[in-house]
Amino acid sequence: MKYLEQMITIFENFHEAVYIVDRQRKILYFNPEASIISGFSKGETQGFFCYDNILNHVDSFGKNLCLSGCPLVEAIGQNKVMDHMVYLHRKLGHRIKVHVRAIPYVEDGEVVGAIEVFTDETQKNLMQQEISIKNRLLLIDRMTGLFNKSFLMDELSEIINKQKAREYGVLFLDIDNFKDINDKFGHLFGDDVLTAIAKTIKSNIAFKDIAIRFGGEELVVFIYNPTKESLLETAEFLRVMISQSRPRLQKYKFELSVSIGATLMRKKEKHMDAIHRADLAMYTAKSEGKNKVVFVE
Repeated sequence: MKYLEQMITIFENFHEAVYIVDRQRKILYFNPEASIISGFSKGETQGFFCYDNILNHVDSFGKNLCLSGCPLVEAIGQNKVMDHMVYLHRKLGHRIKVHVRAIPYVEDGEVVGAIEVFTDETQKNLMQQEISIKNRLLLIDRMTGLFNKSFLMDELSEIINKQKAREYGVLFLDIDNFKDINDKFGHLFGDDVLTAIAKTIKSNIAFKDIAIRFGGEELVVFIYNPTKESLLETAEFLRVMISQSRPRLQKYKFELSVSIGATLMRKKEKHMDAIHRADLAMYTAKSEGKNKVVFVE
């Protein structure tokens, strides 16, 4: 799944039990609420298959749904949301009644897995939870795989507060001469360039760092608990890696670079204020010849 890391960030603080599987029902992610309800930790679930005697759902007749009638199998096979009332086998040995809603997860028109939410709430609330899940998936920019500006405005503050970082660093990146690339080679190629840069960023930041498509060719990265020195090292490393990133199957020759503004969030500062400061630093980098990192306090 291309957007698994982004989904993990979103569902880590979700109030309902959620887990994500691939087409073979291998558990890719198990959120904290799922651990609370089931009694199984992430280490006991992630990387295993859901039919490996973990949740071990049965219906009211005792039929083992993992072997026949699994909501996840139906959701994946039919590309359809499936609702079931099942009895989950908790780690301590007893059964509890839960509502299960299995939601097929589609990427590029193909079902690549499913998201299951389970709760002891009413079926009506499950429908509300499905809407909530789908709304949260809309926080991912589908072209680049980064989070989008809606995530920045609606979700980021809560995540930062829950992570209890001492502070965050903020990088504001803007692709140099991106309009020229679009004008000369076409917008579709420009999209490919932007996607290659986004993937380079995603592949070279830490798990708790957060990368966001701010708008157009502007990208923002929140770096978890850096020092000034480590923030600048990360910014410079990303600048170099991006300069060497471009679509491979193309005949165009052009220079690729980014200008980066960097700053450390101040204590109790709103993240948009830090972004604005990093944005101004990025414009300073542009005015000083582009393809460089500028830090501001």
